[in-house]
Amino acid sequence: MNIAQNVANNPDYQTQVVNNPDPQNSRMAITHLIKQAVNQERRKELSLYKNYSQDPDFQIAFENSIMRILEVTLTDSNINLENIKFGS
Repeated sequence: MNIAQNVANNPDYQTQVVNNPDPQNSRMAITHLIKQAVNQERRKELSLYKNYSQDPDFQIAFENSIMRILEVTLTDSNINLENIKFGS
């Protein structure tokens, strides 16, 4: 899940959560990092939705990209969509 990946990839995760000896501070830090990740994903999805619904050229390009991804996935049984990393 992107949220979990974003949290795990955050440089503060190791210092503020994993290596934090204080359970209460660790809990507060993980809550903060999760909120950051959720807000980041929401902004991405909102932007995608706006572009998709308002820009016909974007809509066509997006649909073509999804179709190519699905074709490759269906053609090559070794590819699993859950293992593909999209975006940053």
